[in-house]
Amino acid sequence: MKKILYFALPLLLCMSCEWGTTTNVGNDDSLEVDSVVDSTMVYEVRGIAGDGTSMNVLELITDRLDTLDIEIPVSMIAGGVEAGDEVDVLYSKTDDGYMANIAINTTALQHLWTQPCSTGGTQSLEISPEGHASTYDMPGVDYDAWSILNGQLLLHSPRKAAVESSGYTDTFDILLLTADTLVLGNNDTHSVFWCEN
Repeated sequence: MKKILYFALPLLLCMSCEWGTTTNVGNDDSLEVDSVVDSTMVYEVRGIAGDGTSMNVLELITDRLDTLDIEIPVSMIAGGVEAGDEVDVLYSKTDDGYMANIAINTTALQHLWTQPCSTGGTQSLEISPEGHASTYDMPGVDYDAWSILNGQLLLHSPRKAAVESSGYTDTFDILLLTADTLVLGNNDTHSVFWCEN
């Protein structure tokens, strides 16, 4: 598996991108299913996977301490899921409850990820708890924070005093997330990382 990773073309991470968007994304202030369901509305919620999580239902204890049972095959959650993991979910309301569109295990995302670079060495991206990010041996790339928005990974570069062009956000699709592999997509390119810890 690692031999394949060595031949993957590294993504030019210093490329500035626009923020990712998902149409009709809102905050779900009413957790009860309305009598008239708008299936085009997509909601984003974060929380902790509860003990009631099963093969087809994610029990999510939200940041507001509400409990949602969201229908989704657990195998479709990027990074898998265990009780206690932090999860970010985009979902829609249905006549029967809630249906997940995208789910990302943010606990599984928080590691030191490494990939080969064009100079023959390696370069790394560290995604840490509480939204902190760091880069190592990535010339021109200086991420200090990360977040999930609309099912995408946003990597933020700090704004530097007296430098007008500094401070930017790169947006990536999470194409694959497992215990040892992270694949990020940006436009027509992708970058493969492996986990160091």
